[in-house]
Amino acid sequence: MIIKHRRWALLLLLAALLVVAGCAGEKTDPADASTIDIEGGGVASAVQLTLGDLKEMEDALVEDDYFSINTYGTEEHYHFKGVSVWAVLERKAELRDEAAEVSFVSEDGYTVTYTLAEAQRDDYLDQQNPEKKFKMILAWEENNEPYDPSTGSPFRLVNGQKEPGDVNKPRWVRQIARIIVE
Repeated sequence: MIIKHRRWALLLLLAALLVVAGCAGEKTDPADASTIDIEGGGVASAVQLTLGDLKEMEDALVEDDYFSINTYGTEEHYHFKGVSVWAVLERKAELRDEAAEVSFVSEDGYTVTYTLAEAQRDDYLDQQNPEKKFKMILAWEENNEPYDPSTGSPFRLVNGQKEPGDVNKPRWVRQIARIIVE
Protein backbone atom coordinates (compact mmCIF):
# COMPACT_ATOMS: atom_id res chain seq x y z
CA MET A 1 0.00 0.00 0.00
CA ILE A 2 2.82 2.43 0.86
CA ILE A 3 4.55 1.69 -2.46
CA LYS A 4 1.32 2.48 -4.32
CA HIS A 5 1.03 5.87 -2.56
CA ARG A 6 4.68 6.68 -3.30
CA ARG A 7 4.11 5.97 -6.99
CA TRP A 8 1.10 8.26 -7.05
CA ALA A 9 3.03 10.92 -5.18
CA LEU A 10 5.90 10.66 -7.64
CA LEU A 11 3.50 10.76 -10.60
CA LEU A 12 1.77 13.84 -9.19
CA LEU A 13 5.11 15.52 -8.55
CA LEU A 14 6.26 14.75 -12.10
CA ALA A 15 2.97 16.05 -13.53
CA ALA A 16 3.31 19.25 -11.48
CA LEU A 17 6.85 19.81 -12.72
CA LEU A 18 5.76 19.31 -16.33
CA VAL A 19 2.92 21.82 -15.87
CA VAL A 20 5.30 24.40 -14.37
CA ALA A 21 7.81 23.85 -17.18
CA GLY A 22 5.06 24.20 -19.79
CA CYS A 23 3.83 27.43 -18.23
CA ALA A 24 7.27 28.99 -18.48
CA GLY A 25 6.47 29.89 -22.11
CA GLU A 26 8.97 31.76 -24.23
CA LYS A 27 12.26 32.59 -22.65
CA THR A 28 13.20 36.25 -22.80
CA ASP A 29 16.70 37.50 -23.32
CA PRO A 30 17.98 39.04 -20.05
CA ALA A 31 19.58 41.79 -22.15
CA ASP A 32 16.08 42.93 -23.10
CA ALA A 33 15.66 44.02 -19.47
CA SER A 34 18.28 46.79 -19.91
CA THR A 35 16.66 50.17 -19.30
CA ILE A 36 16.83 53.76 -20.47
CA ASP A 37 15.16 56.68 -18.67
CA ILE A 38 13.33 59.56 -20.36
CA GLU A 39 12.93 62.51 -18.01
CA GLY A 40 13.05 66.29 -17.71
CA GLY A 41 10.73 69.27 -17.68
CA GLY A 42 9.71 68.60 -21.27
CA VAL A 43 7.82 65.41 -20.38
CA ALA A 44 4.71 65.08 -18.22
CA SER A 45 6.31 62.28 -16.19
CA ALA A 46 9.50 60.26 -16.27
CA VAL A 47 9.44 57.01 -18.23
CA GLN A 48 11.70 53.98 -18.00
CA LEU A 49 11.85 51.77 -21.08
CA THR A 50 13.50 48.40 -21.50
CA LEU A 51 15.35 47.21 -24.55
CA GLY A 52 12.47 44.77 -24.96
CA ASP A 53 10.00 47.70 -25.06
CA LEU A 54 11.99 49.32 -27.87
CA LYS A 55 12.30 46.09 -29.84
CA GLU A 56 8.51 45.74 -29.71
CA MET A 57 8.11 49.01 -31.67
CA GLU A 58 8.27 47.02 -34.90
CA ASP A 59 6.82 49.73 -37.15
CA ALA A 60 9.54 52.15 -35.98
CA LEU A 61 12.49 49.76 -36.41
CA VAL A 62 15.37 50.98 -38.55
CA GLU A 63 18.19 48.87 -39.93
CA ASP A 64 20.65 50.54 -42.29
CA ASP A 65 24.23 51.52 -43.06
CA TYR A 66 25.07 54.90 -41.50
CA PHE A 67 27.97 56.98 -42.77
CA SER A 68 30.23 58.80 -40.33
CA ILE A 69 33.08 61.26 -40.35
CA ASN A 70 35.06 61.68 -37.13
CA THR A 71 37.13 64.67 -35.99
CA TYR A 72 40.22 63.25 -37.74
CA GLY A 73 38.40 63.05 -41.07
CA THR A 74 38.09 59.26 -41.06
CA GLU A 75 35.11 58.20 -43.14
CA GLU A 76 33.35 54.92 -42.40
CA HIS A 77 30.05 53.06 -42.74
CA TYR A 78 28.48 51.11 -39.86
CA HIS A 79 25.43 48.88 -40.00
CA PHE A 80 22.99 49.66 -37.17
CA LYS A 81 19.70 48.26 -35.98
CA GLY A 82 17.48 50.24 -33.67
CA VAL A 83 14.37 52.34 -33.40
CA SER A 84 13.53 55.90 -34.46
CA VAL A 85 14.22 58.41 -31.67
CA TRP A 86 11.23 60.49 -32.68
CA ALA A 87 8.91 57.46 -32.52
CA VAL A 88 10.16 56.72 -29.00
CA LEU A 89 9.64 60.32 -27.85
CA GLU A 90 6.28 60.67 -29.55
CA ARG A 91 4.81 57.32 -28.46
CA LYS A 92 6.48 56.48 -25.16
CA ALA A 93 7.02 59.89 -23.52
CA GLU A 94 4.24 62.40 -22.98
CA LEU A 95 5.92 65.50 -24.45
CA ARG A 96 4.83 68.88 -23.09
CA ASP A 97 4.00 71.68 -25.51
CA GLU A 98 7.00 73.71 -24.33
CA ALA A 99 9.49 70.87 -24.96
CA ALA A 100 12.20 72.18 -27.29
CA GLU A 101 15.34 70.06 -26.95
CA VAL A 102 16.50 66.58 -26.09
CA SER A 103 19.80 65.57 -24.51
CA PHE A 104 21.31 62.10 -24.65
CA VAL A 105 23.45 61.34 -21.60
CA SER A 106 25.87 58.40 -21.50
CA GLU A 107 26.79 56.43 -18.40
CA ASP A 108 30.06 58.40 -18.18
CA GLY A 109 28.27 61.76 -18.48
CA TYR A 110 29.04 62.51 -22.15
CA THR A 111 26.06 64.54 -23.35
CA VAL A 112 24.87 65.68 -26.76
CA THR A 113 21.85 67.95 -27.18
CA TYR A 114 19.58 68.31 -30.20
CA THR A 115 16.45 70.34 -30.84
CA LEU A 116 13.25 68.32 -31.05
CA ALA A 117 13.08 69.31 -34.72
CA GLU A 118 16.47 67.64 -35.25
CA ALA A 119 15.26 64.51 -33.43
CA GLN A 120 12.22 64.42 -35.70
CA ARG A 121 14.16 64.75 -38.96
CA ASP A 122 14.02 61.86 -41.38
CA ASP A 123 16.34 63.38 -43.98
CA TYR A 124 19.82 63.02 -42.50
CA LEU A 125 22.20 61.99 -45.27
CA ASP A 126 25.22 60.03 -46.37
CA GLN A 127 27.47 62.26 -48.47
CA GLN A 128 28.59 59.22 -50.45
CA ASN A 129 24.98 58.35 -51.30
CA PRO A 130 23.01 61.64 -51.26
CA GLU A 131 19.73 60.04 -52.41
CA LYS A 132 19.53 57.99 -49.22
CA LYS A 133 17.81 59.56 -46.17
CA PHE A 134 18.15 58.56 -42.52
CA LYS A 135 16.38 58.98 -39.20
CA MET A 136 18.02 59.54 -35.84
CA ILE A 137 17.92 56.18 -34.04
CA LEU A 138 18.56 54.48 -30.73
CA ALA A 139 20.59 51.47 -31.85
CA TRP A 140 21.08 48.24 -29.92
CA GLU A 141 23.04 46.43 -32.59
CA GLU A 142 26.14 47.40 -34.62
CA ASN A 143 27.49 45.47 -37.60
CA ASN A 144 25.05 42.63 -36.84
CA GLU A 145 26.30 42.25 -33.25
CA PRO A 146 24.07 43.26 -30.32
CA TYR A 147 25.69 45.49 -27.72
CA ASP A 148 26.67 43.57 -24.59
CA PRO A 149 24.79 44.93 -21.55
CA SER A 150 27.42 43.43 -19.23
CA THR A 151 29.84 46.09 -20.53
CA GLY A 152 27.38 49.00 -20.22
CA SER A 153 24.10 50.33 -21.49
CA PRO A 154 23.20 48.70 -24.83
CA PHE A 155 21.78 51.91 -26.35
CA ARG A 156 23.59 54.13 -28.86
CA LEU A 157 22.39 57.31 -30.51
CA VAL A 158 23.17 57.39 -34.24
CA ASN A 159 22.26 59.79 -37.03
CA GLY A 160 23.43 60.68 -40.51
CA GLN A 161 24.95 63.93 -41.65
CA LYS A 162 23.17 67.30 -41.71
CA GLU A 163 24.96 68.18 -44.96
CA PRO A 164 27.96 66.91 -46.97
CA GLY A 165 31.18 67.25 -44.98
CA ASP A 166 29.33 67.26 -41.64
CA VAL A 167 31.50 65.69 -38.92
CA ASN A 168 28.73 63.64 -37.34
CA LYS A 169 30.39 60.82 -35.38
CA PRO A 170 31.22 62.97 -32.30
CA ARG A 171 27.46 63.51 -31.91
CA TRP A 172 26.82 59.77 -31.64
CA VAL A 173 26.43 58.79 -28.00
CA ARG A 174 27.17 55.27 -26.78
CA GLN A 175 25.95 53.63 -23.58
CA ILE A 176 23.04 56.03 -23.12
CA ALA A 177 21.64 55.97 -19.61
CA ARG A 178 19.20 58.91 -19.80
CA ILE A 179 17.33 61.01 -22.31
CA ILE A 180 16.45 64.46 -20.93
CA VAL A 181 13.75 66.50 -22.62
CA GLU A 182 13.58 70.21 -21.76
